[in-house]
Amino acid sequence: MLNRILRTAKLLLVLAALLIVAFYVDEWSDAGAPVLIAGQKLHIADGDSFSVGTQKLRLDGIDAPEYRQICQDAAGTAWQCGKASRAALEQILIQPGLECIAGVRDKYARAIATCSTTALPDIAAAQVRSGMAVSDEFYGIRSYGEEEDSARAAKSGLWTGEFLRPDEWRAANGR
Repeated sequence: MLNRILRTAKLLLVLAALLIVAFYVDEWSDAGAPVLIAGQKLHIADGDSFSVGTQKLRLDGIDAPEYRQICQDAAGTAWQCGKASRAALEQILIQPGLECIAGVRDKYARAIATCSTTALPDIAAAQVRSGMAVSDEFYGIRSYGEEEDSARAAKSGLWTGEFLRPDEWRAANGR
């Protein structure tokens, strides 16, 4: 009798586990799915966010200046780094073969994505390497640390002078 109860309990646990797995597979079935790009309208919001058709995307692992963000060059002259970052991303995104692998969504309902073109295997890395974005950092680990260090050493983009990191700029500007 006890063996029968244990087998029934084990079977119920397995069934419950399968139901949970089935729920999450259904719930997250679009995570990791390629985003169809061809023939859809492309809109670039800033240096790390854009939309393709109705799909809003944010490049994973980077943070770019906000569109209205102003930076200073080496001479202390103000320049529109947010607009420059957006323009740099636009030049990349219009290249042939744009493809994105979308994952989870952020608090703004944008799919966090890793994107490439035929010429660039990682668009986020290109934005950081050119100095048009900085690497995200979590628990001391930077997603694109080498690319950021290279841009800083070359004084590229944001690193030509002084700037507030995008998260600091948003905090200082109530965003």
